[in-house]
Amino acid sequence: MVTERSARESPSTRAAEPVVLVVDDDKDLADTCQYWLNQGRYVVETAYGGSEALSQLDEHVDVVLLDRRMPSISGDDVLEEIRERELDCRVAMMTAVEPDTDIVDMPFDAYLVKPVSESQVTETVEELLVRSGFEREVRDYFALESTHEALENRAAEELRNPEVLDDLQQQLDAARSEHNAAIELRERQLDRLGKVNDLLRTVDKGLVDAHTREEIEQIVCDAVAEAHRGVCVARRSAASGGLRCTAAAGIDHDPTDLDFSTLADSFDLHALDDIRVFDPVPDEHRTAVFNGQATDLELAALCVPIAYQETVYGALFVYDERAHFDEDHVAVFTELGETIGNGINAAESKRLLNGDSVVELEFALGGNSGTLAGLCANLGCSLSLDGVAEVDEFATCFVTVRGTSIDDVVSAATEHSEISSVRVVSEGDEESVLELRLTDASMLVTTMHYGASIEAFELSNGSGTFILHVAPDADHGAIVDGLTGAFSDTKVVAKREVERRTKSADSFRHDLDDKLTPRQRSVLETAFVSGYFDWPRGSTAEEVADALGISPPTLHEHIRTAERKLMETYFSDQEPVVEDD
Repeated sequence: MVTERSARESPSTRAAEPVVLVVDDDKDLADTCQYWLNQGRYVVETAYGGSEALSQLDEHVDVVLLDRRMPSISGDDVLEEIRERELDCRVAMMTAVEPDTDIVDMPFDAYLVKPVSESQVTETVEELLVRSGFEREVRDYFALESTHEALENRAAEELRNPEVLDDLQQQLDAARSEHNAAIELRERQLDRLGKVNDLLRTVDKGLVDAHTREEIEQIVCDAVAEAHRGVCVARRSAASGGLRCTAAAGIDHDPTDLDFSTLADSFDLHALDDIRVFDPVPDEHRTAVFNGQATDLELAALCVPIAYQETVYGALFVYDERAHFDEDHVAVFTELGETIGNGINAAESKRLLNGDSVVELEFALGGNSGTLAGLCANLGCSLSLDGVAEVDEFATCFVTVRGTSIDDVVSAATEHSEISSVRVVSEGDEESVLELRLTDASMLVTTMHYGASIEAFELSNGSGTFILHVAPDADHGAIVDGLTGAFSDTKVVAKREVERRTKSADSFRHDLDDKLTPRQRSVLETAFVSGYFDWPRGSTAEEVADALGISPPTLHEHIRTAERKLMETYFSDQEPVVEDD
């Protein structure tokens, strides 16, 4: 699938998002590489053959992953055309063709032998993008080194002309002798890149395995400390509003004793929206953190916001000699802070979903309490929230409206700047149901950014009640401050701990069995065991219907009805029990 290049339309976009072209007549492999690379910061295009590649190649392409063996126009021909056009892009051959001495004169930058892994592809692209900024002589050296490594990995007796390896080594020695300082500098840069990739992979794996915020913070500290003098995570203290350390590595004494006052005075944690650099670290802070050690080093510190969307969960402090921090580090740790924030948000949401108890925050809303309150106040109607889901920077919500005509609601919602789309789901004499898509400026989106669960949202003539649930160890003060500060006429009414009604698996199964007819249960079970719900499907609807002796339309009717009952059973009976004081 070929994607449109925003890079061609905007030079600034190209600078932010390098363009990678994957060329392979194996469509599945090309699409898989596109998926792998789309997880990063690239604009990724695919070409399913040599002709298609030549039509897409231009000065906007930064890296090409190029198969050699393709019908009609081979990868070797495409590579030759790239160089004849003098396109300044890096090329990695990605092929099942084992390298032989015929590749010596081919002007590629890297050689990958299939099958390839995700890490091979992503790391190669990342390195080639970095190499693009090298001096031409150094770039040529690394390309020659890649050729030498590709051939050296094969047994000498398998090569047509093994003496070529000696010639390549002599060329490498001569190039290093002439440009040694520049090559060593760039080797250190690539070594840092490798360590950074290792760090990000370690953190990503840790986020998958971790179940709590504390586990995530410690995993990150341990990973970062592998390459830096010391690291710790700080959160805002609910009691004092100052910073308290919750995880550390590379620091010998109890991290809870760390004194952040000299740095905390420099910024408001919840206004921290970018990396701060302390160079040098104040003496009293360095003494507190390292317990009087490292006085011989001119330590610098990166203060990295740990954030998800608009919510700042804390800060990551990374300590090292100032020479260890450069622009690459700032970019990497910016991404790392967002990755950690995303992981913490997911962990807290999971904890909120599965916990036995939660904290309930109740707010009173007025006419200026955000988009929906203003809409109700202007129309003089009532509104209740039926459900909401966050998609990217938006929230899609379903609301029931009473006391006004549906046309008036649609007209007013369409003109509202914070409502991007309106759809009538159902219309009745007494009440109607609407689907509204709200922008990130709305109260519902802001609440979801904090990882809270919205339990109730009721409005009448612009005033009403808003109830949400948060994990017991979440920063409740930050949530209250964030909502009451951003939306006037919003006041916190109560904070209380509530206990969930838990239902056993057997109880859930019994409730569902009561709702399903024997035929619906049989259809669901047959569809499940036959692989109908798998992807790709193990059985088609026609095959399942044939096994049950019914028509496909009847099968679909039974499945849809059974699925609806399954969802009703799962999402019903979730009312919390308020604990007695």
